[in-house]
Amino acid sequence: MNSHHWNCGADLVVKQLEQHGVKQVFGIPGAKIDRVFDSLVDSTIKTIVVRHEANAAFMAGAVGRLTGKAGVAIATSGPGCSNLATGIATATSEGDPLVALGGSVKSTDRLKLVHQSMDTVTMFNPITKFCAEVDSSQSISETLANAFRHAESGRPGSAFLTFPMDILNNEVDSPLLTPKSKPNLGAASDSAIQEAISLLLQAKNPVILIGLQANDPENALALQNFLDIFPVPIVGTYQSAGAIAHRHFPLFAGRIGLFNNQPGDELLAHADLVITLGYSPIEYEPSLWNSHNANIIHIDEIQAEIDLAYWPCLRINRQY
Repeated sequence: MNSHHWNCGADLVVKQLEQHGVKQVFGIPGAKIDRVFDSLVDSTIKTIVVRHEANAAFMAGAVGRLTGKAGVAIATSGPGCSNLATGIATATSEGDPLVALGGSVKSTDRLKLVHQSMDTVTMFNPITKFCAEVDSSQSISETLANAFRHAESGRPGSAFLTFPMDILNNEVDSPLLTPKSKPNLGAASDSAIQEAISLLLQAKNPVILIGLQANDPENALALQNFLDIFPVPIVGTYQSAGAIAHRHFPLFAGRIGLFNNQPGDELLAHADLVITLGYSPIEYEPSLWNSHNANIIHIDEIQAEIDLAYWPCLRINRQY
């Protein structure tokens, strides 16, 4: 792997963002992060300056939701970073891929009581999938690559990186990493698929409940192929919008509602088997739709979050 010389760490940050296909970044300049904004001037990436850092995080999350690729928000140290918190937490809870970059005081000032010194890693760790401080210029590329990997893989969410001012300002010799395609995950076991078919054929009132991950293009196509063979009634959370093909609209009872009063809720109330696809309990609490303990088949890339009202009799996850 060939190493390149960069006039400053910020140039490497921006070039690595370009490698990840970033088209725009959202943020507000500030002393501790200005070197990145300077490097963006000569970049193919469009800089969109906002009025408040929270807006930067929400806009980056929207890019993530619409494209499936992580949107990027940038903020300066101290309150600039803390203002990102609500947008970052929302991206993680809603499954929107987002990478946030924050400035920080110089490495030598981290443990001193200086202007806008703040332990942002501790602050953001509970509300992100990946959170780290870049403590070496040589680790910029690899840490950014890991941030994007975590933000976009599994159930998407947010990642946060903080860059000490000297890391961004100093010259660095480091390779530029070219992102690899996502690994192809294997299909579920034959025995699990046969068990799911058996449960479906035995059920009198089966219902499919789709969530956010069902509208991933690959998952949506698989769902459509399944419905062509098994025309099962289907309902969805609001986050699942876009997963249903027009030809399957007659099977679709609509969204399940916050107040438990939608046609979809009525279907679930009478279901003896619920097949969840790409669903997370945060989208619609299981206790609101499974008070009668119906059998559940959980189909997702990640393991089920166990709940007293969400205890799947069969869990089908893609194999690594």
